[in-house]
Amino acid sequence: MVNNGVVISLYTLLVAIVTFPIMIIILMKIKRKIKFSPFLLGLLVYFTFGVFSTTVIHTIFLNPGRPTYNFLNGNVVAYSLYFAVVVGVLEEFGFLLAFKKIIPGYDEKETPITLALGNAWFEVIMVCFLALAAYIAYATKLNEVGEDGFREFYKDIENLNIEDTLSVIESITVMDVIMLAVQRVAYFIMHISLSVIIFYSVKKNIIQYFWMAVIFRGLCTVPGAVEKFNADALAMGSKIPLTIYLLFVIGVACFIALKLYKSYNMGKTLYPSDLFKKQPQVHL
Repeated sequence: MVNNGVVISLYTLLVAIVTFPIMIIILMKIKRKIKFSPFLLGLLVYFTFGVFSTTVIHTIFLNPGRPTYNFLNGNVVAYSLYFAVVVGVLEEFGFLLAFKKIIPGYDEKETPITLALGNAWFEVIMVCFLALAAYIAYATKLNEVGEDGFREFYKDIENLNIEDTLSVIESITVMDVIMLAVQRVAYFIMHISLSVIIFYSVKKNIIQYFWMAVIFRGLCTVPGAVEKFNADALAMGSKIPLTIYLLFVIGVACFIALKLYKSYNMGKTLYPSDLFKKQPQVHL
């Protein structure tokens, strides 16, 4: 059986991750009179580079018939590095293309935030929403009919390991859901931070910031890759060390993004060599 507190927390998280970005974009539209098109472009960017393009690459390298399959699936370091490179380059290139070629005339300071909101919202739908909905459905059914009834109800579902599913569902705690919520907030901040960094890179023509964003995105991919590689970590959230690592990486990215955002608002140019100086030298 699944504790009612766990089910309620799953429902709460499901509603929050779907509505939060939408609420922010509506408030920005009302208060800041922002353009809505970057939000829609963010959806397109994630679908094109975060879903379609990565699926093509994974089909090439992670297909069981490919020689790279056994190597990547047999080494957690290689597996994590592969995802870091593929996801980092493809997804941040999508941001770069959007700012440089599709909306090059959008210079408002809110533009990178609006585009990131669309990107983050679509990622939540694709990565987290369906999984949470499945967990809620499984937990609710388990509480209704018990383990034997659960096995009977799902016995005809292909590709569903009933015993593993029961084990995972029954092991979920409220702390696991809180850990996942922390992760989702961190990824939300990551999308905005990296969008700001690449926006600044394009507007100030400093390519180093683009590659900085690629590195940050790749580093943020590592916890998910480790979880996916290790079946023991495929519960409702990252292990604590992975979460701490993720928060640290995103914290550094957020620190840099805030500096660049303030610099852009002041009409100044802040070079990478100035980022971590106590009193950065700002150049006209």
